[in-house]
Amino acid sequence: MSKIQKALNALKDSRERQSQGNPGSGGDELLPEGKSRTNRLRKRNGSSGNSESKLRRPFDDSYETTPKHSIVLDSNDLKKAGLLPADEDQEIIAQQFRRIKRPVLKAAFEVDLPTGDNANVVMMASAMPGAGKSFCAFNLVQSIAIERDVGAVLVDADVLKPGISRSLGLQDHVGLIDYLLDPTIDFADILVATNLNDVVVIPAGRKHPQATELLASRRMQDLVALLATQYQSRAVVFDTPPLLLTNEAQVLATNMGQIVLVIEARVSSQESVMRALGMLDREKPINAILNKSRNAAGDGYQSDDYGYYPYPKWSDINGPDA
Repeated sequence: MSKIQKALNALKDSRERQSQGNPGSGGDELLPEGKSRTNRLRKRNGSSGNSESKLRRPFDDSYETTPKHSIVLDSNDLKKAGLLPADEDQEIIAQQFRRIKRPVLKAAFEVDLPTGDNANVVMMASAMPGAGKSFCAFNLVQSIAIERDVGAVLVDADVLKPGISRSLGLQDHVGLIDYLLDPTIDFADILVATNLNDVVVIPAGRKHPQATELLASRRMQDLVALLATQYQSRAVVFDTPPLLLTNEAQVLATNMGQIVLVIEARVSSQESVMRALGMLDREKPINAILNKSRNAAGDGYQSDDYGYYPYPKWSDINGPDA
């Protein structure tokens, strides 16, 4: 049985439980007082071990474009906005995202995986709204950012409903759509440095009626390639609109190096998940997170239902003739 199928079976089982859901899962602590970008560079450049021999390219922060803007975020505000878990859930969720990020980093940076172009560019997707996609994107980025050798960039590409930009107070900031519309806007103008373990954020920017066409443009393709190379020592995570309700998500998927599909326990139907999978490039690494799963008593997350499920060959799901 494929691991995606196991995830779908777990989804079916969890929907039968008589328990209350939770708005999301995942997270690590904010940047400690006194920790700076210089400290992060020192850790990356000074790390040792044999892992570097497996890397697709050596990590080199000198490629990075320095953001022109910066913000300081407060963890309590992020919890109120639903981007960070409550204090009582923080440790177990942080541990789960430590497990979730490992296949993402392996597909992004190890040479023995034929992942194609933009391998370090990750699309966080869902079939329908409400699955906790933005929550998972934010906390995956946070978890990746505490790695010793790599960092993270978070792009709010949910341009129709830019929840991350709004939660971070960047809803009116120049961002992705502005950059695609106006060739005079510099790349550094849309980059925002944060105190979240040196995470760089790109806001969604203004709303536009031709957002689909802008995201399908050559300038968008060039931007993704630029992010993949200028931030080659980081995972670049795109938070995107629901696949089954918008055209924007499917357009974005064509430029992504790998995809993580968030499945909402007890809510997402197997049909919607399979339809969403059918819209994606079968040659790319596609993985799944079963989100909002709690045990029958409703007093904690059940780790065997919440996890990261590598996407197998398409025939593993649909049969050899699919």
